Amino acid sequence: MARPDNLTSRKRFDGVLTGPELAMARAAGMDLAYCPLQQGWVALGAAEDGETGPPLSWHVGRLPLFKQMPGRPVHPQPESLTLRVWVEDDLPAYRALLSDPSLWTWMLEDRPRQLDDDTCRALIALSTEGTHHKVRVATLAGQPVGQVRLEYGADPGTGELSYWLGAPARGKGLGRQMVVRFLGRLAARRPDIRRITARVHPENRASIRLLQACGFTPCDRDRLGLAPRGRDDGSWLGFLRQSG
Repeated sequence: MARPDNLTSRKRFDGVLTGPELAMARAAGMDLAYCPLQQGWVALGAAEDGETGPPLSWHVGRLPLFKQMPGRPVHPQPESLTLRVWVEDDLPAYRALLSDPSLWTWMLEDRPRQLDDDTCRALIALSTEGTHHKVRVATLAGQPVGQVRLEYGADPGTGELSYWLGAPARGKGLGRQMVVRFLGRLAARRPDIRRITARVHPENRASIRLLQACGFTPCDRDRLGLAPRGRDDGSWLGFLRQSG
């Protein structure tokens, strides 16, 4: 049987806790979190930064979303921009951000015809589920301000970056901060991903400057393999960030 001092040194991906280990950890007052990837409870060490999601909330007839754990703040650093998963408590802010028409000016996807709570719940659920992408919400003073996403490519070691920022947060350098932090975490946790592409509408000058400031360079679309999709008819600009 595990000893309490052994449990405190465990990391998220050292495996989920067994029943006896979970009971011992709770008795010792350890910080715990539910890991949706491993589908079990894990020890949340001091060095962990919130990549583990709070426990899933299962509602009959509704899509499961992450819920805030009682006694554990979702926003541990309210004074700075942080990255974490979307949680159920974000639903009003998420709906308000997506309801702003200006948000969709340069988006690859069309604005949904309907943005009620059920639609927004479904969109949040899609962002937190699946193995085809990594999605993080950026928060400032505890409030969501934007989102950054990496869609994993068909070829190992590749991905396509996309992001959006709500109107109140634009023009303050937060978009660059969001992308830089996301890419920094990605480099530390997924060093195998060495080739990241992005596409930008040619009139979206702010996004072009952001990508170049984050180490992306303009690149021929044929070389990047960026096929037309969504609102991109093949005229959007291609960017590449490569390491190694």
